[in-house]
Amino acid sequence: MAGIVFKKVWYLPAENKWEDKNLLAMRDTGTVELTGNSIVFRSKKEQINITGISSVTYGKQGRDFVNNWVKVEYMNGNIAYFADGSLLGWGGMFGGTMKLFKAIFPLVQNR
Repeated sequence: MAGIVFKKVWYLPAENKWEDKNLLAMRDTGTVELTGNSIVFRSKKEQINITGISSVTYGKQGRDFVNNWVKVEYMNGNIAYFADGSLLGWGGMFGGTMKLFKAIFPLVQNR
């Protein structure tokens, strides 16, 4: 059963730090699909299934002082960061990342 789908979503598997020397704000771009109590991130490179979500927060991360990100903590301390990557990255500035946060937040287990 298909759920809510967000297109052109940026993904990071960990906080993007200065010492990583990653020039881009994200590691990958793809879609996020919310179904039941899970998140599925799909790109040309990978598919990540996220279940057992323990925490979802919204704010800055790492060296990216422009964009806000949705931080998802899941399954034994794993972390994933998502942001709206539409409009060449400006979609988040127009509320896209907040919409993503509001859709993901209800998936937190044992709130």
